Amino acid sequence: MMNSSMRIKKMIFKLAVFIFVSLIIYISLQAQELSPNIEIEKNLTEYKNLATALQDPLKVQYLNLSKSKLKTLPPDIIKFKNLKKLDVSHNDLKELPANFGELKNLEVLYIYNNQLTGLPNSFAGLTNLREIFIYRNNLKSLPANFGELKSLTRFYAFHNLLTSLPESICDLPNIKVLDVHKNELTAVPKNLNKMKSLRELYLNINKLPDFPSDIFQLTDLVVLDLSYNKLTVIPDSLLILKKLEKLDLSYNHLAVFPEKIGELKYLRDLGLYNCDLITLPESIGGLDSLHILTAPFNKLKIIPSTIGDLNMLEGIDFTRNELSSLPETISKLKNLKKLYVNQNYFSDAEKEKIRMLLPKALISF
Repeated sequence: MMNSSMRIKKMIFKLAVFIFVSLIIYISLQAQELSPNIEIEKNLTEYKNLATALQDPLKVQYLNLSKSKLKTLPPDIIKFKNLKKLDVSHNDLKELPANFGELKNLEVLYIYNNQLTGLPNSFAGLTNLREIFIYRNNLKSLPANFGELKSLTRFYAFHNLLTSLPESICDLPNIKVLDVHKNELTAVPKNLNKMKSLRELYLNINKLPDFPSDIFQLTDLVVLDLSYNKLTVIPDSLLILKKLEKLDLSYNHLAVFPEKIGELKYLRDLGLYNCDLITLPESIGGLDSLHILTAPFNKLKIIPSTIGDLNMLEGIDFTRNELSSLPETISKLKNLKKLYVNQNYFSDAEKEKIRMLLPKALISF
């Protein structure tokens, strides 16, 4: 009874460590995604008091009204004709003024953590707008003319209620980052392939049933996150995206993975949490740049010996699979720092063998 209780406590502790590490990684990625535009900020004088700013509105280029308990934006907001940066985050705004688009010089807009359900049609008049941070609102749709924001390079609209994206969003010629994760999307616009400048695409935590085929023409993509959707098949066309560095397909029902995944020579981070995978392809050993491989909560019984060819690999997570052994080729992983293989079927002898093969790695059984 005592031994059983101790085993349960150890399992709970290891699972807690795994969840904690995953959370730290997620938070660090979010911080990296939302790094501010230093070039815009460093040359602007910040005004935090509306009354003071209104004394000479044409002089104001940076207005910060965040955490001001605003329920509406004052009508005087459009007097700031030279405004480049506006921060009205962390308020209780439910809508923007109909004439908000008159702020023609606006380049950066922070309006996250409010209660917005939509944007006025005039919003498309903000043709100098480069960055929009509008996450954690209640947006249900975007204006049909959203694609007129030709200067837009980064759009963060995660944690909203979007069920679709307007077709015109594909007309954004300079968009580099599109983050619409944690919405209610069941499809993406058909002409997504027109976004030739796109480098990072976050469609995770939506309701996509199929892999959007137009993505395959976004050949400059560096980051693609499709985790937490309803995907069942990953087409081989994925391998066209030769510049991918981060690919996350976690929490889909894949079972099968592209046989030639090893063709993605620049891939550094591969996420395959809880995908119903029963095998990994032999070609995985061709991922010359891979640093992180996470494939916990699957049904893997065997790891291909080619894993030993991943010379850059620093972290592996095979927690909660059906493994009873690892190939001896793991001894070639000289840069491996952490190996998580909790909740598998390793014998004590196999555990000792793995420790001998990886004497410098931190191993969690």
